[in-house]
Amino acid sequence: MKKILCFVYDTFADFEITCICSGLAETENYEVIYIGYEKSTVKSISGLTVIPDQTVSEALELNDIEGIIIPGGVERILKPELEQLIEKLNNENKLIAAICAGPEFLAKMGLLNGIKYTTSEEPKLYEERNEIDPFPRENYVDTRIIRVDNILTAKGHAFIDFALEIWDWYDLYEYESEREETKLLFTPI
Repeated sequence: MKKILCFVYDTFADFEITCICSGLAETENYEVIYIGYEKSTVKSISGLTVIPDQTVSEALELNDIEGIIIPGGVERILKPELEQLIEKLNNENKLIAAICAGPEFLAKMGLLNGIKYTTSEEPKLYEERNEIDPFPRENYVDTRIIRVDNILTAKGHAFIDFALEIWDWYDLYEYESEREETKLLFTPI
């Protein structure tokens, strides 16, 4: 079974990954593995508690990893083991999908340099917190979602589009029009 990693950390935005992960869990070919810096409880932004299946370091040793999903959250700490894992997956041309503030991990690594991306994080937020903005703003595109090669970024409010794009990447649709039909199911009237 092919593995898709989902990075969870304190204050991660659980609603941004629920649709994606439930869709992937329904397939026979993919397994979602939740990873964290430690195998201890993390609490999402909505108060959901999760214990990661594996640590990021353990995930580095896995075979058949097809990609990583990185939700947004408040406490975005990039540690060397996560950077190493993302670099490994990028070198293998595996999907690296980050939403809302999640692209900050990629920006801190320099992975967004030279490519178009989107994020919910605006420069003024960094100014207000007296922090350095890690994003290469000259490449920013004000759009719901954008994919450049194997790197997918999205704004937080585009979590349905994000899920549909990931499902499309993994070819989870059984027939041509299923993508549009699925989108209609999640679109408010």
